[in-house]
Amino acid sequence: MRKLTEEKKEILKYGICMGVVLFIVNVIYIGLQKDRGFAETIMPYFGLMLLGYAAAGILFFAFYIVKEPKEDGLWKYCLKGTAGVYTIMNFMPLFLLAGVALADRMPVRMIFLLDAVVIGGFLIWDYRRVWIMSKKLNKKSVKTRVLLVDLEEAPKTVDEFAAQIADYCGKNRRTLEFISRGKTMEILMDGEYYTVEIEQSYSRFGPMYGMKFIQRK
Repeated sequence: MRKLTEEKKEILKYGICMGVVLFIVNVIYIGLQKDRGFAETIMPYFGLMLLGYAAAGILFFAFYIVKEPKEDGLWKYCLKGTAGVYTIMNFMPLFLLAGVALADRMPVRMIFLLDAVVIGGFLIWDYRRVWIMSKKLNKKSVKTRVLLVDLEEAPKTVDEFAAQIADYCGKNRRTLEFISRGKTMEILMDGEYYTVEIEQSYSRFGPMYGMKFIQRK
């Protein structure tokens, strides 16, 4: 329950932040555009706009904590967790641009267009961040082989940790022998010596967990 609460806090924080950014950008535009009648009409609904944007952001980030289904299919590989986040983000600008084309009034079209620009900018920034991070990791792993395996949640006990290692090796048809057990596991995988530890990091999608296999020579 503690982990779930932590993830919910992250979802609320990042979802509300995204909603507030979209809202502020549109309020600035509404204040600068020339259609005073439109501005006067929409101003009483600013509160509802803010709530709507915040709710959309929270719903968007909530996809991260969806449990992985056992069956293969679209939900597992495209709509689950971080994959779901990117799938929605990739299609959302298309829906917003469709709204631009269908909207009757120019200010409404600009609102949709600004939303698409903000979300597109977020995508570009996030992909660039991941690309820079991957370059750094690749440079660090030239001398030491490091394998990171994503986990749905952190193991609570040493036995659970060992079971997850065994599950990974079994699925990938790798031989496994435990040398020592603890917070850091020592194993022989395919006859090679590795240490395995739990890695935790934070992103805009909430806490992320993984098993880090480090080859030791």
